[in-house]
Amino acid sequence: MKPFITALLLMAGTFSPVSAANWIPLPASESAEVDTDSYIDNGIRASMDLKLSLDGTSVISTMEFDKDRRTYHIAAVKTLAADGSIQESTLFSDDSWSPLLPNSFGKSVYTHFIEQPIPHFTNPQWLPLFKESGVKFHGSTYDIEKQTLRYKNGYATFFLRIAYPWKDQDFSQVIYHVRMDVPNKKVQTLSMTEYDFDGKIKNHGRGSTERAPILPDTPMDQVHRYIKGEVDAGRLK
Repeated sequence: MKPFITALLLMAGTFSPVSAANWIPLPASESAEVDTDSYIDNGIRASMDLKLSLDGTSVISTMEFDKDRRTYHIAAVKTLAADGSIQESTLFSDDSWSPLLPNSFGKSVYTHFIEQPIPHFTNPQWLPLFKESGVKFHGSTYDIEKQTLRYKNGYATFFLRIAYPWKDQDFSQVIYHVRMDVPNKKVQTLSMTEYDFDGKIKNHGRGSTERAPILPDTPMDQVHRYIKGEVDAGRLK
């Protein structure tokens, strides 16, 4: 990892202030962070900023991804001093793209943020389906987003929000992107996004490839009942 940082530090450029950002840990990495506010998706291509820090110096790389070809390149690099001022800045052409190699930063960003992007809703309609009555998370609601609910060939995909009303925890809500096998009562988590009480993202990452059974008398069982009812009534097809 140090040779990668050193190589970036050698790139020259210009000086300008850095805008506000929301840096969160890159899953499965001890040193890298990504800026959730920098994410841009124009359909075929998407981009996001990655930050690596070493000895008081930070390097921010803007990574651009070609989703059809599953390749990426570094579009820009900034070197920051300890006070956040930009020491160097360089832009790169897009004529050189690299494959997404296993265990690389490019592959990790692609897996967690490009394949399973951060939820974005323009006009959400959250429908409460379950309210927690337990002691620790009393009052938490399990809500499904109706505008993005889809159903095809027995599978429903949707966003499920667990909203927590009290501030004794360090989060306000978690939004799961879910794929449900409705006939066989199984569920798969595609991604998870955790928010603080200011609405900022704290964590985001890809879910599991496994499908777990939906147990009786659980919040997910209530969600399954709702979706199956919509399918049986012909309102979801």
